[in-house]
Parts: sequence; C-alpha cells; structure tokens
Amino acid sequence: LRDVPFSALYWPLYEQTKSMFGYESFAVDFASGAVAGSIASTVTLPFDVIKTTKQIEIGERDIMAVHRGVARTNQQIVQDILREQGVKGLFSGLTPRILKVAPACAIMISSYEFFKKFFRTQNLMERNEL
Repeated sequence: LRDVPFSALYWPLYEQTKSMFGYESFAVDFASGAVAGSIASTVTLPFDVIKTTKQIEIGERDIMAVHRGVARTNQQIVQDILREQGVKGLFSGLTPRILKVAPACAIMISSYEFFKKFFRTQNLMERNEL
C-alpha cells in the first residue's frame, strides 16, 4: 500500500533532482536523495496512516480482544479520518516521518552511488591490468 507508490515516486524524483544540479558529486547524490525521499514520503503518508490505523485495529481486535467484529476497510478508515480530523489527519506524523526518511534516503543513495563508482573504477583498472 505504501512501498510501491513510494518507490514509484522516489526514483524519478531522485533522477530529476540530480539532473537539476548539472554535475555529479557525493553531495549532489546526498541532497537529491533527501529531497526525493522527503517528497515521496509526504505524498505517500496517507497510505502509511491508513496502514498504521489498520494495524492498531487488528492488534486491538486479535491480540487485546478490545474490539470485536470486522475491521474497517481502507475506504472506511479514510472517510472516518476525513470526517473526524479533516485532510490534516491523513498527514499525521509528517515531521517525524520526514526526519526519518530524508536522512535514510540520502545516506542510502549517496552510499550506493559512491560504491557504484568505486567498483566501476576498480573493474576498469583490473581490465586494463590484464
């Protein structure tokens, strides 16, 4: 519900942000990863709110036996959140999510790009030595 849309947004956003700098460097990769992660996590946060709400309900029903009956559908959850909290409710926890996702994406992608370049160089040097 959340991971596929996040990735579908993250990768094109990362490439677009990176191309806007006009050159490649570790800092560009880092910043582009943080920006893409922030935007993708903001757009997909409502999916995360739905998932978390569903997990809480399942835990209350199955583990704690607090609520009985059938769990609400995703559509019912969205309708209830909108009715009780407005659109703002679908973006609950935005700041903590960005504070977690932006650095994680920045570190992941800049490390990936760094080692991709490192090992490409190593492979080329090995081929030239043979």
